[in-house]
Amino acid sequence: MNGAYQVTLIGIGINFFLAALKIGAGWWGHSQAVFADGIHSLSDLATDFLTLFGIRYGSAPPDACHPYGHRRIETLIAVITGVILGAGALALAGKALYSLLTCSQGKLLPAWVLLPPTLSLFLKEALYRVTLKVGQRLGSPAVIANALHHRSDALSSIPAIAGPALAAWRPGLTFFDPLASLAVSFFILKAAWGIVHPGVVELCDGVSAGETETICKEVLEVPGVKGTHRIRTRKHAGHTLVDLHIQVDPELSVREGHAISERVKKTLLHRHPRIIDVVVHLEPFEEINPEASSSPDRPEGANEGETRSDRPANRN
Repeated sequence: MNGAYQVTLIGIGINFFLAALKIGAGWWGHSQAVFADGIHSLSDLATDFLTLFGIRYGSAPPDACHPYGHRRIETLIAVITGVILGAGALALAGKALYSLLTCSQGKLLPAWVLLPPTLSLFLKEALYRVTLKVGQRLGSPAVIANALHHRSDALSSIPAIAGPALAAWRPGLTFFDPLASLAVSFFILKAAWGIVHPGVVELCDGVSAGETETICKEVLEVPGVKGTHRIRTRKHAGHTLVDLHIQVDPELSVREGHAISERVKKTLLHRHPRIIDVVVHLEPFEEINPEASSSPDRPEGANEGETRSDRPANRN
C-alpha cells in the first residue's frame, strides 16, 4: 500500500495549498464561485485524511473476529467521503441561491481572482489521473473515491473560472459569480453520488445478476460439473467473494469430487481477477433440481450435511 500512501500524501499537500489560495482569493476578491471552489478543495483535504485512515486499517490481515479481513473499512471511508462531499455541495448551493435571489448589481471582480481556480484545474486533473491509476492497480475503493473527488474539484474549477470572468468583465454580469457557484455545487453533488451509491450497494451485499449468470455458465463448462445452483456473490472492497453449490456424479470418490471443485475454483480465479475467494459445496447430481423440491417445512439452505435450528428467530 506504499503507492496509495504516497499519492494520498501528495494530494494532501496540493489540496492544502489550493484550498488556502482559493479561499483567500475568494474572500479578498469577493467571489463566491472561487470561495466555493476553495471549500471544495478543503473537503478534499479532509477526505485525504479519511483515505489514509482507510488504507491504514483496511489493509490489516484477517483475524479471529474478522475472518474476511478489514478491507470494507475502505468502502465505509469511501461512503463517508461521498456524504461529506454531498453535504458541502448542498451548503454551497443554498448560499448561491440566496445570493441570486437577493443580490443587486455589484462591482466588478478583480481579474487576479481567476488565477487560483485556473491553477487548480491543471493540478487537480493531473492528481486525479495519478490517483485513479494507483487506486485501480490496488483495487482500493477509498483511493478511487479520492481520485473521483480530485476530478470533481478539477471540473468545478471550470465554472469557477467562467463565472468570475464574466463578473470581472461588466458590472451587469456580476450575477454570473453566484450562478457559477451553484454550478460548482451540482458538479460536487454528481461526484458525491458516484461515490456513495456503489459503496452503499456493497455494504448492503448488493449483487450483479449479470455477474452471477456469467459465473454459472463458466462453472457448467468445467469437466465433471453436471449442475450448479445457489450461486452467491458479495463485494468486498472492490473484490468479489463467491459461494456456490455444484452437482457431480454421485458415484465419484471424495477425492475425485474434490478435484472437480478445485478446478471450478481455479477457473473462476483465473478468469476474474477481482474474485479473491471461492467456496464450493459438493452435492450428488439428481435428476430433480434440489431447490425445486424444497418445501415450506424445509428451509431453503438446509441441504445435505447442513442443519438448521427450529428455534424461532425472535425468541429471547
